[in-house]
Amino acid sequence: MNAPAQARSALARVFAIGWNYRGLFLLSLGISALSGAVLGYLLLVIDRLVRSWAAVQSSLDRGGSASQNELEHARSLMGGTVWELIALAPIAALMAYLSIYCGLRLANACMRDLRQRFVVHLVELDLGFHARAAKGDLMARMMADLDGVRGMIQRLFGRILTKPPEILALIGYIWYLSWIMGAAALILLIPLTLVLGRIIGRTKRRSRKAREALALNLVTFEQITSGIRVIKAMGSGEREDQRFSTSNDDLYRRQMRVAHTKAQSEAVTNGSVFILFALLLWLAGWLFAQGLAEPASLIAVIAALGRITAVLRELQKGITDLVSQIPAAERMFAILDTPPNLHDDPALPPCPKPQTAITFKKVHFSYDPNDETVLRGIDLEIPVGKTLALVGASGGGKSTLLDLIPRLHDPTNGWVLWDGVDIRGYRPSTVVGHCAIVQQDPFLFDDTVYNNISYGRPEASREEIETAARRANIHDDILRLEGGKGYDTPVGDRGSRLSGGQRQRVVIARALLRDAPVLLLDEPTSALDATSETHVQAALAELMRGRTTIIVAHRLATVRHADRICVLGGKDDGEWRGQLMESGTHDELLARGKAYARLVAQQHLG
Repeated sequence: MNAPAQARSALARVFAIGWNYRGLFLLSLGISALSGAVLGYLLLVIDRLVRSWAAVQSSLDRGGSASQNELEHARSLMGGTVWELIALAPIAALMAYLSIYCGLRLANACMRDLRQRFVVHLVELDLGFHARAAKGDLMARMMADLDGVRGMIQRLFGRILTKPPEILALIGYIWYLSWIMGAAALILLIPLTLVLGRIIGRTKRRSRKAREALALNLVTFEQITSGIRVIKAMGSGEREDQRFSTSNDDLYRRQMRVAHTKAQSEAVTNGSVFILFALLLWLAGWLFAQGLAEPASLIAVIAALGRITAVLRELQKGITDLVSQIPAAERMFAILDTPPNLHDDPALPPCPKPQTAITFKKVHFSYDPNDETVLRGIDLEIPVGKTLALVGASGGGKSTLLDLIPRLHDPTNGWVLWDGVDIRGYRPSTVVGHCAIVQQDPFLFDDTVYNNISYGRPEASREEIETAARRANIHDDILRLEGGKGYDTPVGDRGSRLSGGQRQRVVIARALLRDAPVLLLDEPTSALDATSETHVQAALAELMRGRTTIIVAHRLATVRHADRICVLGGKDDGEWRGQLMESGTHDELLARGKAYARLVAQQHLG
């Protein structure tokens, strides 16, 4: 799709979002038409007043005195007009309030729906997407781009679509008072519209580049804040300052180019207003000289033109702002249009617990068709209730293989079978529901200890949560946490107020509470010190009891008692990369003296 078509599509979709609240829009439209009608009525009042007082002045100019009837009529008309204006004041105030309120309510309601839709869709997208997407870019789309769409909706429904009725009503009054002036106003607006169209097109192109620069700037910022400990430890603050400065300066330059085109648009509009007024005033003078128009009508026409030019300026600014935000809508829709690889189809049957074995059959996997294949021809059977260890050098796809079991990914080729049934025939949410996952980097939400443990099973009672914590060997630590709040202690962002071992045991307690039959452990102790590892190993032993366990580990001492150990070829194993090199028990693999034995020798294990 080319750029103009893409922009039209984005604009049409934004309109469709706002049209869901068409009642508020139609109310705003009615208010705008009513405002135009009220202003048109005031123009007729001006025409009527001027005519009345002109008659009085004409009598005086002839050397006589104005008749009593003429004076009474003029005074009565003036007094009546004053009371009419006073009566119209609350109506005008109410229309102004409703116009702003309806526009903002429509925009805010649309944003509420879009934010919800955006986050729901992000959660539905597969892990491969999230591995490729920069977190800062997603934040930019969630905050800056969605805010840009909010501005589009507000301007589109609160200004651009509601102002034309007012302009048409005013031109109608002008036409009624002087059709020549009305026709001239319409004709003079055509060149102004064409010039502004060119400038607005340039605004859209430059805004797209500025939006991309903003996303890159936020990505850089997110990386700096996430890696602040590394930056401090490496003393690389000055280097990161320079990196952000480069991104920040590029954003500034692109934003200033957008500002330049917006200023051009404002300048053209303001200059055109003066030219438009000058030409219409000249035309009014010519009509008056030719006897084709009366002073009263000309004054009313000029008053109407003053309001039209003010509305045109609002309309021009609204269109310029709208067009500058189209790239924000395009970026947001790009995420919403990304299809999830896994659909939780309610029509699919729920997955039962595995009863005999979990099997990999000729499994190949790559994250992207253009990327290197991570797993190649994996054939593997994991009997229910047994423990399987996955070991080997980095880059062999051990964690990827682990992710295929709960169907966080689907294999590129081959099958993952539970009791001989392809899990792609089950609803994904019911497959992962039978799995508990403990990762190397334990993630905790910025919430209390209690809520982080109960995340595994929200309906669990407090007694069940404390039981899970005791089994995970973390209960006593929770009670000793600073502040004396125990389970109600906030853990901080990503568990920053807990030690590494404590965070891992809270995650194990969460997994115990989940009570899933399949346990997936992805190097759960590799980042811990010896003391913490002892506590965590005891918690893991409790967690693994009676479950089908698949554990990824680099420390071979932690898996030597597994029922079966599989060695996957890593990035340094040549053609064996991503393939199953050998499998067996610890003693069997040592006796063969091959890949596993070499790994054991490297770690000085007996």
